[in-house]
Amino acid sequence: MLMRDVSIANAGANVSQQAESLTIQCEIEQLVNSEGPERTERARSVGRAAAAEGASLSMLIQRWFELVHDEIRQDADLLASATDAFYQATGSSGVGAVGDARGPLSSPLERLSALHRISQSATASLDLDSMLSTVVRVVRETVGSDACSIFLFDPSSDTLVLRASIGLNPGAVGRVTLPLGAGITGEAAMRRKVLPVIDAVAHPSYVDYPLLGDRPYESQISAPLALRSPDRLIGVLNIMTIEQREFDAEELAFIETAASEIAVAIENALLYSQTDAELHNRISQLSTLRQMSRLVASTLDLSRVLDIVSQQAVELTGGVAVEIYKANPDDENPPEILTHYGAGESVLTDRVHQLVRGMVVDVVGSLGAVERTIETTHDLDLEVLALPMLTGRRAVGAICVYSYQRLGDDPEFHGMLHAFSDSAAIAIENAELYDEARRGLQRTSALLQEMHHRVRNNLQTVAALLSMQARHATSSEASVPLNEAVGRIRSIAAIHDVLSSGSISETTVGVIAKHVTDEASITILPPDTEISFNIDADDIWVSSREATVLALLINEFVSNAFVHGFDGRSSGSVEIRASMSGSNTIVEVVDDGNGVPDDFDAGQSSGLGLQIARTLTESDLNGTLDITRRPSGGTAVRVMFKSKRSHDGGDHPPS
Repeated sequence: MLMRDVSIANAGANVSQQAESLTIQCEIEQLVNSEGPERTERARSVGRAAAAEGASLSMLIQRWFELVHDEIRQDADLLASATDAFYQATGSSGVGAVGDARGPLSSPLERLSALHRISQSATASLDLDSMLSTVVRVVRETVGSDACSIFLFDPSSDTLVLRASIGLNPGAVGRVTLPLGAGITGEAAMRRKVLPVIDAVAHPSYVDYPLLGDRPYESQISAPLALRSPDRLIGVLNIMTIEQREFDAEELAFIETAASEIAVAIENALLYSQTDAELHNRISQLSTLRQMSRLVASTLDLSRVLDIVSQQAVELTGGVAVEIYKANPDDENPPEILTHYGAGESVLTDRVHQLVRGMVVDVVGSLGAVERTIETTHDLDLEVLALPMLTGRRAVGAICVYSYQRLGDDPEFHGMLHAFSDSAAIAIENAELYDEARRGLQRTSALLQEMHHRVRNNLQTVAALLSMQARHATSSEASVPLNEAVGRIRSIAAIHDVLSSGSISETTVGVIAKHVTDEASITILPPDTEISFNIDADDIWVSSREATVLALLINEFVSNAFVHGFDGRSSGSVEIRASMSGSNTIVEVVDDGNGVPDDFDAGQSSGLGLQIARTLTESDLNGTLDITRRPSGGTAVRVMFKSKRSHDGGDHPPS
């Protein structure tokens, strides 16, 4: 079977297509003017002419339905003769292999775009006939089919009526009716299930309706148009292709989703077509309810939520004012007004408010609506409807609507008002919870900052006491260990400041090294020694626990360089580097000082500082420590460990 030219819907867009259309038109005019048995041969001439001009079968079918008279059009055998002649002239049998080319719905982006187009066409107009005509055209274009039709369900007769089509006999619209369950279309409606049929004629449920003009089409998908809540059948969407085509699971899911969108749009159009004022008012109310739900979902600011709810309540009910009251958990204090919208104190006097507060207490206690008439100083009495605002947890308060006329006893209207108040209750409770969580976070943040402040002060106090003790020491054997302890404590304090002022979970090795070297230069470096630092470690991130350990390690290595590496020298340089090797973090501290002995063994050294460094590396970081003499002079210290943070994102900064 020939592949359909998808762009034929715009026939006449170029000279070639115009020529094809005129040739077919001439042949069809001769068919119309013929009579009796001659018509069959004329119909075959139409098919051969279309094939000779290189027209597509879609063009042939389209021109047939446009030009053939109604009485001839209903003779499906004539169209069948024309298509058979077309197939013979083109060397096609008319039954091809199932198409496997990528269609217009092959990617998620294309399906999303197609669904957007269908949704737009379905909601562009509330005139039912106009909307249905637009929808079948857009569906045919978006799914790449050759024909599309929509049947609507008539519950009074349990039948499906053809209401719109493209690619089929336009004279069949409104005239073809199918009993529920009859044909592929009726079966899809009865089963409420999408039926994809590759070979429609061979399907056991296939029924031939000559007036419909669907014989040239091989494959058919029938998708029920139904509402889920309430469960109600709206109709059936049919999609047909000239060549056999198998839709995949994702395309079928797309068609089912599109059918749901179309069903909702048709339901809206059907409701709108009932033009009485009450129905228009109901649609407006539903629109207000939907708009309110969308607006309150867009913000968690309590005052904004209250303003939206009160304004939408006035629009929904047509009242003169609305007030929202908050229920107090105890009975001692009266309900509190959260917001007011509408008429002022001249209408809502203190007396009115006193009576309304009593109504709110009754509403919250009974969890049911209360409506009363309140006499005012004006000629008109004031009708007050108090609705409880209920959530799954509690009654958060009540919405009080003021009106000069009774709001009515329609159960559906009152049910909608209750739905409105419940939605408002959820929105208000969410806003209150958000506000409470925000205040709790502020309190927690303040307490955390106070805790950081106290820890920092305590560390500084300990460092100051040890520094004072070192200054009063009478020998270097006492002062050196004390100064080393001061350096370690101040390194911890410096990293604590870094973590508490920014992210408390991680920082970079470069920030650690900068703070440690600054502290060491102040507390340990002799005043007559000038040391330059080169730090290249800003891209490597570590966790807070690793940061504290690295601060102590870098402090030990830098202190050793000051005390031993640069002993007897007035200048030198220290380089601190950090890098990643796979999932391992490597931190190196290199100096150009005197260097360790050639036979130095870090594992056999008994120095306290080295013992501390080895313990921190192996026990806290689960890493390795290497200390070697540089060939050019000086010492190179290398710490390698598997960072906890590298498992969750490598060396990238936190988001």
